[in-house]
Amino acid sequence: MKKITIIAVAMICLLSLTQTAFSQSTGPTYRTALGAKAYFGDGTTGGINLKHFLNSKGALEASLLFERGHLGVEGLYDWHGDITGASGLKWYVGGGALLFFPTDDDYGDDVLFALRGTLGLDYKFTGAPINVSFDLNPVFALTPDTDFDFWAGLAFRFTF
Repeated sequence: MKKITIIAVAMICLLSLTQTAFSQSTGPTYRTALGAKAYFGDGTTGGINLKHFLNSKGALEASLLFERGHLGVEGLYDWHGDITGASGLKWYVGGGALLFFPTDDDYGDDVLFALRGTLGLDYKFTGAPINVSFDLNPVFALTPDTDFDFWAGLAFRFTF
C-alpha cells in the first residue's frame, strides 16, 4: 500500500508539472527552447540549438554545430524587445563567440575562433510550443587567419 501511495503522489506531481510547463509553452512567450538551427553563408552549418531567457529582455543562446570536417560550439547573449501589435514577435540583437575544431585530417588542424554578432526576429506561436527565429550574423574570424563573413541563421525550436 505504501508503494502505491508513493507512486500515486509521484504521478500527480508529474502531471501537474507537465500541465504547468505545457500551459507556459503555449502562450506568446517562453522561457527555454530547444531545437535545430542552420546558418547559410560560406557553406552550410547546422546543429542543435538551445535558447534560455534569463529575464524578459535577455537570453543566452548556445549551439553545437556541425560542418563538413568541423565541429563547432557557439555562445551568444541576445537582448530582446517587443514589437508593438505583434503578439509573440520580438526583435533581438546580440553577440558572442564561435569555435570550430577540425574533425578530419583533410581539413588541417587549425582551430577557428570568431566573434559573431546577431540581429534578428524571434516568433513564438501562441497555442503551440513552437518557436522560430531568423537572424543576420556578421562573423569576424580571428584565428587562424583574420577574415570577415556574413551568415543568415534560421532556427526551429520546441519551447518549454
